[in-house]
Amino acid sequence: MKKRILQASLVFCAMIVSLSLWARQEAAQQTSESPDQIEHHVETFLREVYAWGSAFEIKVNPPVPTPIAGLYEVPVAITYHGQSDHAMLYVSHDGRYIIRGVINSLLVNPYAAILQKLDIANHPHVGPAKACVNVVEFSDFECPHCRDAQQGIEKAEPQFPQVRFTFMDFPITQIHPWAMTAALAGRCAYQENPADYSKLRNLIFEDQDKIGAADALNKLVGLATQAGLNAATMQACISAPQTENLVKADMALGNELKVTSTPTLFVNGRPLVGWNAQMLEQYISYEQEQCQAGH
Repeated sequence: MKKRILQASLVFCAMIVSLSLWARQEAAQQTSESPDQIEHHVETFLREVYAWGSAFEIKVNPPVPTPIAGLYEVPVAITYHGQSDHAMLYVSHDGRYIIRGVINSLLVNPYAAILQKLDIANHPHVGPAKACVNVVEFSDFECPHCRDAQQGIEKAEPQFPQVRFTFMDFPITQIHPWAMTAALAGRCAYQENPADYSKLRNLIFEDQDKIGAADALNKLVGLATQAGLNAATMQACISAPQTENLVKADMALGNELKVTSTPTLFVNGRPLVGWNAQMLEQYISYEQEQCQAGH
């Protein structure tokens, strides 16, 4: 039963990409509704449409203006048994219509703003420093799909030697108890010796199923020594506040870019949620064509 309900929650995410309209069965209003009224109506609508009972926590954030006159942007977060999802809805100022979809301007590159925010300096990477095509991956060491993605990316790297692949940390600590510790270990490895970072990363993913929350620190330090790193230096670095600040900066950037799951990749700013080797190759090939055309 729980699995079916969670699948229904995932359907919500899939439907976000479609466009639909819903009018409340009330008399038309001539004035704008208050933010509190809009938040209430959005929650009521979502619970009714998706049959989300009291076990689902729905957080409707205050509406904010959009470039389109008469339309609010309303961020929504849904939590069920510790699992969370996010979506962006749009609601008319009078509270009568809700739109599920994405608003894009036809006048600018839709991914330019994302690309400008992706500061890839001082992060683990493979490929030329000044690449025309940049692939940035937000990953979680405790995420099985991230392990699959890393294996796929390693196969893609020789195929696209002119592409820069950059790794950023996005530990989802709500469901992955040792992901933050692993992210700290990875960042410490990169700081101590960038050449050893990939060794530790691969060892962590290989032993992913053998690491638990209770023994994560000891096992991660042990893997670090296998990668050629110093155990005492690693332990001190993992405990250092500045290391945690670096990881949290990646997480903050991911949140700003609306990353909600891992792996999430950006190919010159173009998002790719989840691991899909075919789509990654398609995105990279397209961006390479644009580079060759001088765009």
